[in-house]
Parts: sequence; C-alpha cells; structure tokens
Amino acid sequence: MASLPPIANNPDIRYLGALLGDVIRAYGGERLFAATETIRRASVERHRGLNDGASVDLQLEKLDLDETLDFVRGFMLFSMLANLAEDRQGIAAEEGADVASALRRLADEGVDAASVLA
Repeated sequence: MASLPPIANNPDIRYLGALLGDVIRAYGGERLFAATETIRRASVERHRGLNDGASVDLQLEKLDLDETLDFVRGFMLFSMLANLAEDRQGIAAEEGADVASALRRLADEGVDAASVLA
C-alpha cells in the first residue's frame, strides 16, 4: 500500500470543507459562517496548545439556540465529509483501486469500454 499523507494535509478534506463553508454561508448567512469560522479557528488553536480554550467558550456562549443547532449541524456534516475523504484516501492508496485498473479488469473479462460507457 502506498504511503498516505497526514489527514490534515488531505486535499479532499480541504476542498469539502471549503464547499461546506460555501453552503453554510449561502443557507445560514454570513453571521453563521463567520461564527463557525471563528470557533473552528479557535478550536484548532486550542488543540495545538496556542490558547486555553476560553475564546472557544466565549464564542459558543454568543450563539442562540437556533444558531447553536446550525453550528453543531455544520460540524457534524464536516465530520462526515472528513470520514468520507479518509475512506476515499485509503481506497485510492490500494493497488489497483483506480478507474484505469477497473477498466483493465473489465477488458480482461471481455467487457469493452463502449459497453462501460453505455
């Protein structure tokens, strides 16, 4: 199996996170997006030991109930997307798990490319 990059460097996770941010901004508004980003950044800093977490607590306390639910939903969706990206990363690293290999196996079984595309 090929060596996997650290999950924090996974471009799929970064891409999916950016898309989720766009969705949060479009459907939740700029205020929810800004609050989510502020809390996310502060959480990362806390995890890295750069702050004590008081800023995370302060930002979370500013959210009303509806905003809290939207915020939690966004983090839940990000967690699910990250898990999908990790799964995809693991599968892609397996020998022969790419589309070209699948097409070769189909050709070996007598299935031509035109049939696959039909």
